[in-house]
Amino acid sequence: MLNSKDFSLLTGVQKTYAELLVQAFGQCQFLHYGLRSNISEDEDYPEQQRLFADKIFDLGNHSCDKEDDTGSDRQLSVLLFGFSFAYLAKKFKKEGHRVKWVDQELNAASNQEIYNFSLVDRGGEDQYSGEKYDLIIVEGSYHYLQQMLMLSKTRELLCDQGRLIVFGEYINDDSKIERSKIPNLSSMQQLAERLSYLIIDELDYTADAIFSIGLLKKIARKSTVEITNEITFTEDELISNRRCYRIFRLQKDSSPSGEYAFAKYGDIDSFEPYEISTLFEESFDTKFNPDVWKWKYELGAGKCVIAREAKSGKIVSHYGGAPRQIHYFGEPNTAIQVCDVMVLPEIRRQYGKNSLFFKTAATFLEREIGNTVNHLLGFGFPNQKAMNIALRLGLYEKTDEFLELIYPLNQKAATFPFHLSPIDISCSRHQQEIDYLWQSMKRETITGIIGDRHCNYIKYRYFDHPFAHTDLYRCNFLNDETEKPVAAVFLKEHESRLLVMDLICPLSIMKQVLTSLSQLVPETELKLWITRGWLDAVKSEMAIENHLGIEIPCNGWNPGPHSVDLYGKWWLTAGDMDFM
Repeated sequence: MLNSKDFSLLTGVQKTYAELLVQAFGQCQFLHYGLRSNISEDEDYPEQQRLFADKIFDLGNHSCDKEDDTGSDRQLSVLLFGFSFAYLAKKFKKEGHRVKWVDQELNAASNQEIYNFSLVDRGGEDQYSGEKYDLIIVEGSYHYLQQMLMLSKTRELLCDQGRLIVFGEYINDDSKIERSKIPNLSSMQQLAERLSYLIIDELDYTADAIFSIGLLKKIARKSTVEITNEITFTEDELISNRRCYRIFRLQKDSSPSGEYAFAKYGDIDSFEPYEISTLFEESFDTKFNPDVWKWKYELGAGKCVIAREAKSGKIVSHYGGAPRQIHYFGEPNTAIQVCDVMVLPEIRRQYGKNSLFFKTAATFLEREIGNTVNHLLGFGFPNQKAMNIALRLGLYEKTDEFLELIYPLNQKAATFPFHLSPIDISCSRHQQEIDYLWQSMKRETITGIIGDRHCNYIKYRYFDHPFAHTDLYRCNFLNDETEKPVAAVFLKEHESRLLVMDLICPLSIMKQVLTSLSQLVPETELKLWITRGWLDAVKSEMAIENHLGIEIPCNGWNPGPHSVDLYGKWWLTAGDMDFM
């Protein structure tokens, strides 16, 4: 039973729920919904919750083989995760089983969030070392990003053919662009199988949740506790099948198929940068640079999914991404550039749906890209071989291709009254000029998709880069005769030419700016990489067009905007590539 001192460990939604029940009934024994019965009065809501707890107990008690090799009853080892399990702990103990309730043992001593498994995956490693359980029960809902950590950790703690019961809310209809902290049902199903679980039962308790919510509404109307919109889904949402309530009963597969079937999965916080260096160097034949890694994944809030060969083993696969604020057909949104896709060379030739590459990639896409998760879109710059593999596996779809334009030195064009001056990113006036130019460019790209190019991003991309002090980038304003900037230009020496990394100005003058710029850097030819969909905005008559053999993918795995709607819409240049 929860008391007020326990409330500090609850999330805001859980705390509101608990306070409501304490005010109405003098106590809060459970934080989950109730089970329908012939009792329909809101005064009997705790009884509804107890009936649901009994259902969970029955599923768990009957899930495991309780006879040993001689046919005698044996004691089961049960692990419970959740704040509502005092009742279940007593029932399992009464049956003679060994019970460990994580909340009971740890909540008073810990400031970490047990409920979302951050404690279980990191701080609790030593406590569970060597222990195996016949049955683990997890109380949900929990944040969708924690599904991988939860399933990976519980698999590690289960004995062979041990059972896992998870219950909570899921997004059942992820066809609309609407972010949610609730995990996708399809992702839970696929991830469980990918992490070597057999799905024994998937029980639908959506109708019971609707019934329970109806009683909660009655209770709330009599209470002074304000119910937040986050506390649960609404009845209308359930009726439209956007959300559902499920009980999953899973069994650890003792003999799974595929590469590294018992690999240990983790996220960006599960390893130190030095641990990735060997895999990086073997994958790209390039020296690992910890400063660049820090710039991308710490300063740039990068995300990833990694796989170890076993617990505490070496990292054998990595699939990363660099988040990017974008304007999506004129509206602000978030995308992520896929990068640092790495698999050990000895298994790199294996790319089926049982391969480690597929499992790592699919898990990343489900976590990071789609209608309901943190990044609406994904994009990247894979080589043709990698693109073909991802297309075949259904991970990617094509949205465009990268082209190169070369502006010859000998082109004959009118002289424009422009000149270059260096950008001082610490100067407030220069910051304002960049923002002004970005606003003018953004207004002319509302028919497409473009990454933000405001001064904060420009500072991060070109001035905070670890190599910025080596003058890797030439960062200049293109000024007219009145010293007013008409464009912000970012150049880099690349293969004996100057590559235009970024160009910020209205699209209506971009050809003029590029022509003028090519005259202002007469020591070498100028080149620009651009997506084909925007070629007409930048190609002058004298420019030479080359194919780079780089196709631009979008997420084809997790529900999100269709590739048909995205085709030819991305404005991308070399500056959008994390490694240039």
